[in-house]
Amino acid sequence: MDPSDQADRISNLPDILLVLIISCLSFKECVQTSCLSKRWRSVYLETRNVSFKESDFLSPSVYANPISWIRARDAFVDYVCSWVARIDDQHIDTFGISVSYPKTYLDVIESLIAFAVRKRVKALVLDFSNPAWTTFHDVNLDELVVEIPQSVYDLATLESLKLGAVKQFDPTKLSNPGKLKTVSFGWMVLTNFEPLLKTSRFESLTINGCRELDFDTIEGNMRKVAIKNCDFSINCTFDLPRVDILKYSGDLFRFEFDNMNTIISEVEFDFRVLDNNNDESNDSTTAEGGMLCHLLNNLLDDGGRTATTLTVCPFLLKMIPRSEHPHFLRPMETKHLVLKTELHPREFNGIRLLLLNCPKLETLTIDLLPPSPIATASSYAGIDPQTYWMQNISYECQRETLKAVVVKNFAGGENELHIVKFFIQSECEHLERVELYMPFDLDEGRKMFANAKSEMLQRSSNRVQVVVHNS
Repeated sequence: MDPSDQADRISNLPDILLVLIISCLSFKECVQTSCLSKRWRSVYLETRNVSFKESDFLSPSVYANPISWIRARDAFVDYVCSWVARIDDQHIDTFGISVSYPKTYLDVIESLIAFAVRKRVKALVLDFSNPAWTTFHDVNLDELVVEIPQSVYDLATLESLKLGAVKQFDPTKLSNPGKLKTVSFGWMVLTNFEPLLKTSRFESLTINGCRELDFDTIEGNMRKVAIKNCDFSINCTFDLPRVDILKYSGDLFRFEFDNMNTIISEVEFDFRVLDNNNDESNDSTTAEGGMLCHLLNNLLDDGGRTATTLTVCPFLLKMIPRSEHPHFLRPMETKHLVLKTELHPREFNGIRLLLLNCPKLETLTIDLLPPSPIATASSYAGIDPQTYWMQNISYECQRETLKAVVVKNFAGGENELHIVKFFIQSECEHLERVELYMPFDLDEGRKMFANAKSEMLQRSSNRVQVVVHNS
């Protein structure tokens, strides 16, 4: 079929169907449809999901010039106001405003919040965080200037609420907490939260970069929980009997798991924030390794709990072999192991330790990260990356269950080739395929090089299929 005919068929649909279609797009994509034709210039205004993100509308180049940045932000806010004025009589399900440094626009923000309340939206996003923030230490409390009016607390239609960098939010003021299904709090002081956790019916909870937390237990019937860079005191206890996805990133505390789902579909631990603080000469690395082994044992072994997919970070790979008793790490039922790694020799023993303790592994994903300065070393503590993966060692998962090896951000580097060869040429009797995903920003010369290396891998095995994906 001619593409133009296909486009005409879409344009011939009635407006009511077109509105349903564009409401499934992101707001940025929805706005872009206005360029299709004169008709779309009016249709796209009828989307039910409205989300104004400063980062979507401002070109990255304006941030280099303060005057250009101010003018671009003013133009963005003017555009938001003109849009809202045009849709005053229209039904809205989702409304969001995301803008950094909000102090200049407090009156506009107040009017936009009032607009969302008047529309009785089901989902509300109020995010005033700074993209440059990485941990709660970056947040100056004086920058939190947007206050949440009582009308938001009283909004009876609200099912999803995301708040970022707001001032003095009090969860106890929510009039209808039982109606909320999805909540997200970021870059703010979060207190009086524990009673809400105990009484709510949240299905999804995200807490990112929050400080002065006055609770150390995450409990409830949530199916998805994501905790990132939060300021807990000493311990963090999880009591989540229905959780299906659990993600934690940030500092290393003593984690306890009281009443957890028996089978968790996805677990992710990311302690990369500690990488820059790690001093190899400090005996604390032994303690950190022990805490990480305890973490994995406590969550994925006690009571027969399992994680179908387990994702770990370079810091964990480096530290678990340094535990005083790394052999105390117990076997896990994980079927898909995701290694976020720089493939530095410091991580190799940790990779082996996890392979040893995932005897039922079916898929291994090696997600290659940009190397830190230390990752440029050719060897470490007697570990030579040229020969390490040539050792004649195999694990139960290789012999019995492993079917696929996936490498993300494959560029044909030596360390990448050595570890992939280890699986292709070892006793992986059930291994069917190796999938190599190149980075999207790889130039043509590097793509040709990576393709040549992938062909070399394919020639090394007649049994395993090597598939290359050009992003």
